[in-house]
Amino acid sequence: MAEEITDIVSLLKMVIKYQDKKGILYRGVTESGLDLKPKVGWVARKDGDKRDILEYEQNLLRLFKERAVPYLEFTPSTEWDWLALASHHGLPTRLLNWTWNPLVAAYFAVAEEYDKDSEIFVYDSKNEDVVSEEDKKRNPFTRSMPVRKFTPSHVTRRIAAQSGIFTIYFDEADYNGGVTLNIDRYVIPRNSRKTMKKQLYICGVHQESLFPGLDGLARHLEWLKTDSY
Repeated sequence: MAEEITDIVSLLKMVIKYQDKKGILYRGVTESGLDLKPKVGWVARKDGDKRDILEYEQNLLRLFKERAVPYLEFTPSTEWDWLALASHHGLPTRLLNWTWNPLVAAYFAVAEEYDKDSEIFVYDSKNEDVVSEEDKKRNPFTRSMPVRKFTPSHVTRRIAAQSGIFTIYFDEADYNGGVTLNIDRYVIPRNSRKTMKKQLYICGVHQESLFPGLDGLARHLEWLKTDSY
């Protein structure tokens, strides 16, 4: 049974357990008990879409690249960086979002109103390989490697604010929870979620700090000044 985190104090006690380890990554999710796999492994495609998962993912990224240009702060130079940008903005890809900051992970676990338990994954990644600069010169869709850590060459303001890093999955079996990582899991009980969100705000972790820009500011002010979750 997973240990529980009920407030910022128990969160920090959890962090202290890993203070002497290098390579610890965190991921917060709204719904507890789910498999750990990238978003492309969860997608329910529209009826009639018979493409295999690789073709489906490539098509999504192609459409994203065609339509994203007017909104870009920079132009990604590699498919790897396009994947990172698209994944960070919610497109189903083979990337999984993590953070070096446990407070950020906790925030993403409790950010949205939800009436069940949430969860934080703690990943001891010190023994996992990273995507090298040489790897980045090759097509990520044709590689066959174990899961690796990946930091994009160009980091957006959001990724930087969230201390973001990714893991990248290369095989379809891995998309569907077929890979085992060195993971610990911690549950945030549903009746502790709202308290945790308020305490994270006191620590400076909220929409405005994690989503630099007018959207993040507006959502933070709405939460701060209205009777909302």
